[in-house]
Amino acid sequence: MKQHFRLGTRASALARTQSQMIADQLCAAWPGLTVELVFIKTTGDLNRVDPLGTLGGKGVFTREIETALLDSSVDLAVHSLKDLPSELPEGLCLGATPRRADARDALVGPAPLLQLPAGAIVGTGSQRRQAQLRALRSDLEYRDIRGNVPTRIEKWRAGPYTGGVVLAMAGLERLSLVGPDVHALEDEHCLCAPCQGILGLECRRGDEETLKILQALEDPQAAWEALAERAYLTELEGGCNLPAGARARCTDTLSLEAVLQGDDGTLRRMVLQGRPEEAARLGQEAARALKA
Repeated sequence: MKQHFRLGTRASALARTQSQMIADQLCAAWPGLTVELVFIKTTGDLNRVDPLGTLGGKGVFTREIETALLDSSVDLAVHSLKDLPSELPEGLCLGATPRRADARDALVGPAPLLQLPAGAIVGTGSQRRQAQLRALRSDLEYRDIRGNVPTRIEKWRAGPYTGGVVLAMAGLERLSLVGPDVHALEDEHCLCAPCQGILGLECRRGDEETLKILQALEDPQAAWEALAERAYLTELEGGCNLPAGARARCTDTLSLEAVLQGDDGTLRRMVLQGRPEEAARLGQEAARALKA
């Protein structure tokens, strides 16, 4: 088996940390293996000003990395799975789904969301987050924000976002940024993006050597959860700018909670349950029911 693998990743602090974590886990699982990180700039990295929705939504942080995979410049890639389009380019596949981290969102700011004073400005460009938080606190102001995790936190500390900024808890934990200013948002207040907290390990379809090494990190529970949530998003035909959230929980059974904001601004929620093997069907049914 090949002993040296090239891992394509963005160069942001979170992407580096996540990719190095996977590289270390692979080397521990396969003694003698070496993994080299190859840093690739994506559309989302090159344009840090315009709202993500205007850049093409899902794929702005993955397209260039996927091109490198397809032309064999790298052997595998590590993505935040919530950033990866539900339909992958021809010739690529997910090689493994590692264990899920904390899927919740969090407000990084001076106080928990429910304790913020009226009129406080909260930074988030996510339509999903804005829709749910506005339903909870319509007296707050929500503004778009761009930048990586440390940059967004610094923008809050600099003053404009008086109520704080909303980020994924998983990223904060991986960067060791969880402290007294981090206030987790529970599912009933802000249901996470589909596949938030899960890493996607992408490789070329048919690359048996890479597929074999990646399988050492496969977590069946996370894989079923990801399947249900990605099926939900696929059925909605939505990207990262869609006001939709989903969270599956897999034990002996699979529970899927989903939320979608309708054209009239109303938030609709539902919970479906079934067997793990029904993950894709549950995701599709939830999307159809909420759209209807």
